[in-house]
Amino acid sequence: MATKKVQSTTILAENLESWVRRRSIAKDPYLKGLIDSLYERKNLHIWSDLNPLEYLPHANAVTYQRKESLVRILTIIRNVLVFAPVALTWAAVSAATEAFAEYTAENANAVANFLDFWQNGYGYLEDHWRIGFVAELDFLIIAVVIALTLYVSFASHAVSKMRSEEEESLDQERAALALEITMELHDKKKITTVTMNQALAGSVSRLVTSTKALEAAAKNIAKATRA
Repeated sequence: MATKKVQSTTILAENLESWVRRRSIAKDPYLKGLIDSLYERKNLHIWSDLNPLEYLPHANAVTYQRKESLVRILTIIRNVLVFAPVALTWAAVSAATEAFAEYTAENANAVANFLDFWQNGYGYLEDHWRIGFVAELDFLIIAVVIALTLYVSFASHAVSKMRSEEEESLDQERAALALEITMELHDKKKITTVTMNQALAGSVSRLVTSTKALEAAAKNIAKATRA
């Protein structure tokens, strides 16, 4: 019997150590002290008076954090790209205006048409500043913004669901450990008048229930015998 009890406390200590490593909470004083006491089988009556649900730390959910970081980065990129078409267009207007001024100064007799010049350049405006190229690039940026907006919306919902599921799983894991600790330390409580009265009351209650069950069984047997 003694060997069995030693093994049960050791198994509990190993389970707690495994949980501590997986959840990175090795610095928690409650767990550290409880694990040491379980291995040494000392002062267990002290730990039995502490409610594990109150003292067990809450592990942090981390699985969802990588995807959450990606969503946060993409959201920032999306917010910046929203202004990119406006900035690009005005930069192109500025470059086209300067080139057009140079073109009209050197070609005083030419028919001045700014939009035609902006589209063709006539050797004064670089290709990447022409209106057709700028408009195409603006369209691509806006398409990327739309795609990022859709992805961020769906991904944020997925991250929220993932976080809720992980937190629920961690809470269930914590509750299971608390129950395991309570069951292991239940008979380790120090005997006092209160605990003795509680144990006696429980025994009396179980005895009364058993007596009633026996009486009911005896009546049924008597009825069957008479029949």
